[in-house]
Amino acid sequence: MSERHVGFEEFVTRGRGPERARALHGALERLATGSAGDVLQEMAREVLTGRVGLRDAVRVGAYADALGEGARALRTAWQALPEEERARYADEARRTLAARGGDGDAPSPY
Repeated sequence: MSERHVGFEEFVTRGRGPERARALHGALERLATGSAGDVLQEMAREVLTGRVGLRDAVRVGAYADALGEGARALRTAWQALPEEERARYADEARRTLAARGGDGDAPSPY
């Protein structure tokens, strides 16, 4: 029997609108499948079921470490891409966000 998950609305805050909340919720759902390892799977499940808030979850040492490792790997992969490919991906992301009514002018986190 599957557990009830909170909806994306739980992640809407003053600084995070509905589109970004949906993206965050989707990312947590992907992590909950185990795609990024057991630690992040556990964290995502705890947050999605409402047992732990997102802010509290990122303060747990094991979760923070796993998130940091994933972010470092993503940054390394991003930096390894040729400049033209990074620009193409960034443009595609801006168009996708704009089409969804999101902020297409958000700066790259890298």
